Amino acid sequence: MNHITTLAARLGERAAGSWQEESAVWLLATHGHWLPQLQGAHMVADDGNGQSRIAWRHVASACLSAGDGPLVGTRSQWQVLRLACLLTGRHALSMANLNALDEPNKRLALHAMAWAAGGRAWADSLALLAA
Repeated sequence: MNHITTLAARLGERAAGSWQEESAVWLLATHGHWLPQLQGAHMVADDGNGQSRIAWRHVASACLSAGDGPLVGTRSQWQVLRLACLLTGRHALSMANLNALDEPNKRLALHAMAWAAGGRAWADSLALLAA
């Protein structure tokens, strides 16, 4: 396992029990672009006991000034990061440009939203990730 896979597992363990947080972490881990960047920008905290958490408040702030800080992404990738923040239920960010999502990111976004609303099993049952 590489360190990002390990990080994703630790973040998932920490989020367990909250569909919203689980779906947000899953979205970022599956998308693949953001976890290394968040870690590099010190937006992932290690609690010293083998668990990690995303500093969602800092991530949401970065989304408000997209491209003006240490994080870099395409329009579609930024929409994924904004959605992850929204899924946690703690941040209000504009999702007015959902059309900026490319096809693979639309499927990931829909699956994550379904997970946040009804749990992983329900999201899986909708088969939104099937190509």
